[in-house]
Amino acid sequence: MILLCAHLGAAQRVTVYLDGQPTTEVPGMDSVEVSRFVNLYLLRLWNQGFVFSGLDSVFSDRIYFHAGEKYRNEIDQLAVYDAEQDTFQLWKPKKQSFQSAVQKQLTTYADKGHPFVRITWDSVQVKDDMAKGFLRIIPGPLVVYDSMVLLGEVQKGRAFLQTALHLEVDKPFSERTFQNLPKSIARLQYLEMKRPPDVAFEHGKATVFLDLDKRKSSSFEGVVGLLPGQSAGNGVMVTGFLDLQLANLFQSGKRFLFTWNRFADESQSLDLGYYHPFFLSSKLFLDVDFHLLKQDTTFLTQSWNLTSGTNIGPMSEVFFGYEHVSGTLISPDESNISDNLADFTSSQYMIGLRDVLYGQEMGMKSPFRYQVRLVLGEKNISKNPSIDKGAYDTLHRQTSMLRVTAGAKYLIRLKKRTALHHHCEGQLLVNDQILTNELARIGGLKTLRGFNENFFYASNYALSRLEIRQYFEEYSHFMLFYDQLLMEHRGVVSYPRGFGAGLSLDTSNGLFTFALAMGMSRQIPADPANIKIHIGYTSKF
Repeated sequence: MILLCAHLGAAQRVTVYLDGQPTTEVPGMDSVEVSRFVNLYLLRLWNQGFVFSGLDSVFSDRIYFHAGEKYRNEIDQLAVYDAEQDTFQLWKPKKQSFQSAVQKQLTTYADKGHPFVRITWDSVQVKDDMAKGFLRIIPGPLVVYDSMVLLGEVQKGRAFLQTALHLEVDKPFSERTFQNLPKSIARLQYLEMKRPPDVAFEHGKATVFLDLDKRKSSSFEGVVGLLPGQSAGNGVMVTGFLDLQLANLFQSGKRFLFTWNRFADESQSLDLGYYHPFFLSSKLFLDVDFHLLKQDTTFLTQSWNLTSGTNIGPMSEVFFGYEHVSGTLISPDESNISDNLADFTSSQYMIGLRDVLYGQEMGMKSPFRYQVRLVLGEKNISKNPSIDKGAYDTLHRQTSMLRVTAGAKYLIRLKKRTALHHHCEGQLLVNDQILTNELARIGGLKTLRGFNENFFYASNYALSRLEIRQYFEEYSHFMLFYDQLLMEHRGVVSYPRGFGAGLSLDTSNGLFTFALAMGMSRQIPADPANIKIHIGYTSKF
């Protein structure tokens, strides 16, 4: 077949015929591309039950196949002979489809350096529409990666790219890795593909060609919130949010995060984070995070988080880690104990699974994203010397805890540029002594719109953020939204909700966000005077 198709030109179109009838038209191919096309086309026919299909002839502008008789897509027994390894294997699957049986073998070889592997029938027996067969595997030559050619403006960080994309020199060529290159590049966030990747084979070497452009991935975000006066009197209280993310530090995929949030009078939070991929030249990443929360003059909570993990596919990663949390009363007195506030420390171990782009803005073409995390640990309540020791008699001083958190984001296209966007998340906390200063905080632009930042305390909750978006660009849209929270705090279940409208505008230098929201709950009725105005701008560089 290779000799027959060696003369094919890459410029002309090729018509594919099945049993004498034209079925499709494909671009002109060289001999290597024709070989791969024929194998894939025959596999599709076999998957449809045409187990006797085959190649008839190849011409410069035509390829002829025959389908043969169709049989049920199940096999009773399959024997496979590997010509190169001189090994014989007998399969006896229970109602295993022919497709899965053959595809398993082809995938195994193609992912271990044999992209030109072929499977041909040696003999077939058919009884009662079920097939028994003898297959012969022809692995083809072993192919390893030789080099990576960068065609676009991206030229730095070549060593990191080869590691991140699994294209290391002398590593066996993998068909799955090559097909997943667009997803693998998308997860890097600071690169984008101008056109699909290409590969050339010569003398058992594979050269991969990538046409890449830089994408602005570092960001600086500032959000200003204008809230009706509460503790600030009858005027307007201004809150603030600053977020700095530096991506691809030193051309090596490292990231740094700084977030500061002033959400109420004398209340603020601080987050610091550092992400290091391929730590010590391994497949593991390292993530170090610090979180600080100060709630007016009541309490201070600090946590250190050390996480590591690895990729399990082009867009998912599994992670595990350790977290140390400490809570401190700022103005301790005995009323704190009655309010379920106390000094504490906890040591927690976690494991989870997430989409690497879960925290990114979703556009018109964004796929489903998710994350789930399980945390186990122990908590110890410390006696504060400023509080009478007898006040602690009613507390469980040492307890075990379980926390499960999960979230998902997805888009449902209603029309060409109209979509339903849904973001849902929740938490389940199990502990014999749940303290107020360790509860989840909800409220504000990032969670429940229409309420102040971190307004609600919740031990268990489920949050739904539903939006109807009218896109006019990939990330620019108008929106109508409805947020619904189901939460439990100290045994009381409540259902606060918020609704409103907004605009998200993606520019060449950043993302502008504007939202008007009104919140309602059992204690807070709908009131136009309580409308929240959120203005944000994320600058990309």
